[in-house]
Amino acid sequence: MRRSALALSRHRRCGFLADELCMWHGGGNYVLTAPVGGLVQPSAAGGLPESPETKRRLRNLVEVSGLGKELVLGGANPVSREELAAVHPVSYLDEFKSLSDRGGGELGLRTPFGPGSYEIAALSAGLVTQGLRTVLCGDLDNAYALSRPPGHHCLPEWPNGFCLLNNLAIAIKAARADGLASRFAVIDWDVHHGNGTEHIFYEDPQVLTVSLHQERNYPLDTGDLGDVGAAAGEGYNMNIPLPPGSG
Repeated sequence: MRRSALALSRHRRCGFLADELCMWHGGGNYVLTAPVGGLVQPSAAGGLPESPETKRRLRNLVEVSGLGKELVLGGANPVSREELAAVHPVSYLDEFKSLSDRGGGELGLRTPFGPGSYEIAALSAGLVTQGLRTVLCGDLDNAYALSRPPGHHCLPEWPNGFCLLNNLAIAIKAARADGLASRFAVIDWDVHHGNGTEHIFYEDPQVLTVSLHQERNYPLDTGDLGDVGAAAGEGYNMNIPLPPGSG
């Protein structure tokens, strides 16, 4: 049965943003979180738990299932240096880019990366930023950014948990700078606590941050129920730590 004109007018425009280059971010020769060497034997299926293949699988399922025909598919440009510096100190960005240009390495905790990962991380943040902008401009009703490397663990100058730039914080600050919105809500549903996003907006009353996560999984010392924000941001941070297997 053909849908009526009224039903068509209510059809929601859902965006799906992705870029194959994001899948080319690599962390070197690792087995889970341990670098190969010493007593750590290389594995035929080795690599970091944050793998490009899980993301490719999702993108491929969108295509072969036919769901992609119902979505607005697109990509994005990398975020600008100015947009990055709204969240991350220039000293950190310089160190990250320099090490990336020299072939890669590791900064912070569990964030190894290879050559070109600085530009790929900026592209990952660009996908999130573009998704948010298109929704706030009214071009889309909602958007999903298949971004990689991820971002919610990254603090302004301390990357951790495979996160090298805080993608969502960069997108929020860019949208706010563009005057697209002044107040935001972040719902972070993950087995890990969104410690980086919480930290960046902990004193900001214009950004409500909510994290649902497994209690004391990662990081071990953040995500408590009593962490509710500080100064002007008190009451604008909410943690919902859950026991294993309940989320």
